[in-house]
Amino acid sequence: MLQAWPGCQELRQLCCLYGATPGPDAHIERNQGGSAMTADSKRKPQGYDRLKQHQGKGYSGMKVGRSHKWYYDQGEWRERKITPDEWEISYQTTKRRAARAPEESGAPIGTEYNWLIVSHQRVDKLDANSYTTCMEGKKFKVAHKRASSAAWNVSERTQRKKVIEYLEQMIEELKAADAAEPLPFSVGEHEHVYGLNLRTKAELLDMAKEYGLSGTSKMKREELLEAVKERIAQQGNSRSDNGRDRDSANDSAEFDKRQPDGDATELEAKSKDELYRLASERSIGGRSSMNKTQLVHALAARRQRPGSGSRA
Repeated sequence: MLQAWPGCQELRQLCCLYGATPGPDAHIERNQGGSAMTADSKRKPQGYDRLKQHQGKGYSGMKVGRSHKWYYDQGEWRERKITPDEWEISYQTTKRRAARAPEESGAPIGTEYNWLIVSHQRVDKLDANSYTTCMEGKKFKVAHKRASSAAWNVSERTQRKKVIEYLEQMIEELKAADAAEPLPFSVGEHEHVYGLNLRTKAELLDMAKEYGLSGTSKMKREELLEAVKERIAQQGNSRSDNGRDRDSANDSAEFDKRQPDGDATELEAKSKDELYRLASERSIGGRSSMNKTQLVHALAARRQRPGSGSRA
């Protein structure tokens, strides 16, 4: 019986975590401290599968607070217009880690996930056939299927309930948001830097330098992030104080002063250093974290006056 096994408490925790029941042939070893170890806990005693706590509840997987960076292969996005404001979408690609995963880390090969993604997509038209696009939002884990299992961890009925709960949570957050502050999924009245919350400390230091912030070298990442956000908000408030009409006129006049940067083909022939210099001269925000393709798109977008493009 499980109750009579040495180390049964440790094994019971692991079994609850993985949704499994230990059988009479379950293999248990003890580490030097005398606590029980299964094969998985022996392989990754401090890693991905370690039992963790968050707000009083146990979980496994990546530790809360850490982040991933991925590169997506050239994927296929399909969409169909259903109403004047609603589209059905489908997207397929392969995503790859920006840095290789440590040995014996992460979920086993064959693991599957069902995510709900609630996202804001910002699109800027560059020419007749090209757009820059960025997305920002949240994703919620609805269900998962372990590599060793033939079934998902929860039923479709339960998954639907979880989706409803997540969406209701998002609605409550939007209702509770201060209307004077930048609102999630909104554009127009506040300057917005996409992916700001996910920037690394090095990227935030570059941004702080661009915004003229001092005394940032000894700041922790969280302090640096708040300082950058505050400066962005200050600049936005300053523009608002000048009046929307005057701000619009100034933007138009400033645009007229800019020299055309060339079309995308001409820009692609330049080196990344040349593109970065142009981006600096045009005061393009976030340029320090852009790759060459993103710099090309950002510079090409400056050629076209707002509102002069064709409709989607």
